[in-house]
Amino acid sequence: MNTPQQVPQAVLDALQRGDTIGAVKLLREASGGDLKSALALVQRIAAQAQTGEAAVARAAKHAHEPQSMRESHQRTEAVMHGKRVPTVMPGDGGSHGMVWLLLGVVGVAAWWFFLR
Repeated sequence: MNTPQQVPQAVLDALQRGDTIGAVKLLREASGGDLKSALALVQRIAAQAQTGEAAVARAAKHAHEPQSMRESHQRTEAVMHGKRVPTVMPGDGGSHGMVWLLLGVVGVAAWWFFLR
């Protein structure tokens, strides 16, 4: 039950009433599917009903998100084992240089003021 044409009429009626949570519950009962896929289908149906294909295209931008814990774990492992390019390269000093310069200036000013 992954297309709007296969959705029971009770789900469509719940959406017309504005009861998104009820529509998701009814869809899960009818299909036996998981919450994430039922919510995605209900949102897609609601988007089609409200603004047509433009809303479907906006909702589809999340299609690249991981679909399972296994896929998320594989992506995390790839990052941890160095299979991706790091965002900070070795040898980058960061912004500590300005901090040391400021501390030096404050130190010299304090020495000049108190120990002169």
